[in-house]
Amino acid sequence: MTPVPKVEPPQTCSDFRPISITPIFARLMGKAITKDYLYPILMHPDYSHLFEDQFAFRHTDSTTAALIYLLHTLTELLQTHDYVHVIALDFSKAFDSVRHHSLVSRLANFTLPDYLHNWIVNNLSGRQHQTKLDGNVSPMLPINASIIQGCALGPVEYVFTASDLHPASSPANRLCEYADDTYLLVPAENSLSTPQEIQHISD
Repeated sequence: MTPVPKVEPPQTCSDFRPISITPIFARLMGKAITKDYLYPILMHPDYSHLFEDQFAFRHTDSTTAALIYLLHTLTELLQTHDYVHVIALDFSKAFDSVRHHSLVSRLANFTLPDYLHNWIVNNLSGRQHQTKLDGNVSPMLPINASIIQGCALGPVEYVFTASDLHPASSPANRLCEYADDTYLLVPAENSLSTPQEIQHISD
């Protein structure tokens, strides 16, 4: 793992993004699995409703699509409400906090071939990482959380992990997600539900 600065100059550990250096074969395998098996699930009629407000790490979505959805939803709500609360949230260390056992349990809810599910389980089991910075190398340490940043599988695994994040008061309140950047829209008549929604997202 090689830390890449998110800001210049970095001052603390949180100013770095941990990019995993993985073998080329593993990266190619991850891309093939993502393209041929995981992306189709995101678009599958039985599951697409779980991902309709997520605009990151999907084959056909982008920041532009997220902005259009956010502005369209806001405009639509303002046609019938005096005002709309827009609360912008950014989860701290969202990728690092993805627990492998939770991810595996979530994937079991989707139609994946057994051999692929078992491969993903095996890929996440017994993982260790080592950090290299300025010629210094840390000892190998076991990890049971975090996706593999720098690998095609990692981002879409986060999307599956966050697939159950939806408003508690739906469809009155809305969410717009781009990776871990989340926008909560609460119309005026539903203002009292705002604390409940914030707690729901936090949970």
